[in-house]
Amino acid sequence: MSLILYFLISFIISAIGSLPTGLITLTVMQRTVDAGKKAGYMLSYGATVIEFIYTYIALYGLTFFQESVATNYYMQVFATVVFFGFGIYNFFKATKPPAAPSEKYDYFDFGRGIIVAAMNVLIIPFWLFIALWLSSYDMTFDSQANIIVFSLGSALGALAVFIGYAELGHYILARIGKIVQYTDKVVGVVFVILGIYQLGQLF
Repeated sequence: MSLILYFLISFIISAIGSLPTGLITLTVMQRTVDAGKKAGYMLSYGATVIEFIYTYIALYGLTFFQESVATNYYMQVFATVVFFGFGIYNFFKATKPPAAPSEKYDYFDFGRGIIVAAMNVLIIPFWLFIALWLSSYDMTFDSQANIIVFSLGSALGALAVFIGYAELGHYILARIGKIVQYTDKVVGVVFVILGIYQLGQLF
């Protein structure tokens, strides 16, 4: 499988996973409104560094977890349940606008992005699960080239979304209720489609 495909798959998955509003995207919006696009961009770059590092850590430790899990069949069953679960949760969850993040740090915006993103340690199990799922479709992560390219795609996919939030900071903050509603439902539909596809692979 080509490195370009590794990059594109991780880019798309990362972008989809980053769409719902969370700590990082809300902080990017808040800094953009408070200090302009440059501050939002710099914060995004800092967060992207952590995205790359966490993805790399997950993939580097993948072999250990592959040896610890059951057969591919049970992995696919688990993937089906997770996809449907995420899809239903995102589609039906309440769309109450989240509170804007508070300004906790006095560091430069790049450093602030690193610190805020570092709090999101769930990136590691997320990419670990995705990698385990993809490995059942013959995507291997047994070389540094594959791991680095996949991690780079993950980082740039997240960065594309962060930059989008920075660019639309004022607009999003003014209409965040509708944005949350639409992004959550879109992500929910994507996960349900993945669940249906995965279910089809089991029969």
